[in-house]
Amino acid sequence: MFPVIFGFIKSYGLLLAVSFILGMWLSVRRGKRYNLPADTIVDLVFGVLVSSIVGVRLFYVLTHLGEFHPWYRAFYIWDGGLTLYGGIALSIVTVWWMTRQREIPFLVMADIFSPGVILGIAITRLGCFMAGCCYGQPTAGACGVIFPAGAPATRFYGAVAVHPSQLYGSAGGWLIFGLLLLMEKWSRFRGATFGRFLALYGMSRFIVDFSRYYEPTQVMMFGWSNNQWISVGLMFIGTLLLVLGASGKLGGKPDGEWQLEKSHG
Repeated sequence: MFPVIFGFIKSYGLLLAVSFILGMWLSVRRGKRYNLPADTIVDLVFGVLVSSIVGVRLFYVLTHLGEFHPWYRAFYIWDGGLTLYGGIALSIVTVWWMTRQREIPFLVMADIFSPGVILGIAITRLGCFMAGCCYGQPTAGACGVIFPAGAPATRFYGAVAVHPSQLYGSAGGWLIFGLLLLMEKWSRFRGATFGRFLALYGMSRFIVDFSRYYEPTQVMMFGWSNNQWISVGLMFIGTLLLVLGASGKLGGKPDGEWQLEKSHG
């Protein structure tokens, strides 16, 4: 665990910045297939950045209201407390709104962004491991990790081995990233990459969360966490998009291609 590197740089923040830069670079490259100018992609990426920061904090606050006394502590984002699904949800809404303003099909942009999003998740989960947050439950397995004194997991469980849930999540992210790029070569109907992202990430997160610690207030029916129930929803929506897209019911050309024909701001 290295929450701070080089004496003053927070590892999570550094990897978050790296994931943002790489995601933007990848999205700009992918946008060229649709003749989308780089500044349009960059505008949308910054919209995603801002909305994701708001979303990850807002979702956490809404599901942990008892932690924020006085209420204005909800704005102390530097104190920690973020939930990824909040960022994904608000980012999707933001991209939908921004693409409507620019007359770009939402599913086209979602397909462009999806690999960059999962790449960012894979990288930032490494930041979670270095910071010690999002830790797993105790385990006697060979994969168990004992965090140093002062780490969140050690403060809660003591000096016992826990699942490195952060690394599981990162490994799943890298695998999905590769699959998304590979599967595009086989079928590229509009919404295909986005649908696969939702279905595969939902499945990965659902499985990984069985190893992760959650407060009792975040555990729901069947002993599943609130994030696992959201994962089930993502798997359903992603699968539905794939079925509708393969049947041609989502519109657009069969191969999903769409070219910019007029200037968009």
